[in-house]
Amino acid sequence: MVTRYGSSFEEDSKGRQINVGSKERKASMIGGAALAITGVKKLTQGNILSGLLMLASGGMFYNRGKSGHCNMYQKMGVNTARDVQTPIRLEKVVTINRTPQQVYDFWRDLENLPKFMNHLESVQVRGPVISHWKAVGAGGLSVEWDAEIVQDIPGQKISWQSIGEADVANEGTVRFEEAPGNRGTEVHVLISYTPPGGAVGKAAARFLQTVNAVQLEQDLKRLKQILETGVTATAESWAM
Repeated sequence: MVTRYGSSFEEDSKGRQINVGSKERKASMIGGAALAITGVKKLTQGNILSGLLMLASGGMFYNRGKSGHCNMYQKMGVNTARDVQTPIRLEKVVTINRTPQQVYDFWRDLENLPKFMNHLESVQVRGPVISHWKAVGAGGLSVEWDAEIVQDIPGQKISWQSIGEADVANEGTVRFEEAPGNRGTEVHVLISYTPPGGAVGKAAARFLQTVNAVQLEQDLKRLKQILETGVTATAESWAM
């Protein structure tokens, strides 16, 4: 099984996307084995046709459970594996040649975030700790949520979490620590996204395809450039 870095997509040993949930896989393997055993018994009793059919069906269900891939689900666009809400956790560190208070002040003005986070279209501050975020993912798909700052230590740390009926539940923490050797500030960022299940989760998953650790690293490089040079880099320059 292969897990793509920074994403919840998983593949079986043949490179096919896993689209069967864990409970369903277990039931499929148990049912498939029982059907195959019954088929063998039919064969020993001389019921060749029914025995072969049950043996073949049992093998198909067993392999479906073992691999986690279902061709019929693929054709129908169904993915019960996504009912298991596995958070996507991203963590990166960047050193910026500015004081912790300077970096904190820039980040704390949340409407600055779209200047260096490419997937964010806008952040609107709606109160001392409440804000509204809009992000755009693959194919122009947008998701929105309200967020609340749950911890705010000036010059040191900001923690936030989505509230209400967010399209994609998320939370994050950014810490501002003095870098060794008087080199400025180490910015430690931890963000976690939890896609919902069902049809809404399918749309959210499309958005999360564009959210990964590489993108977060590029976001933080843009933050570093803005704070150290005052220049905002273009998305194209960091994509190289």
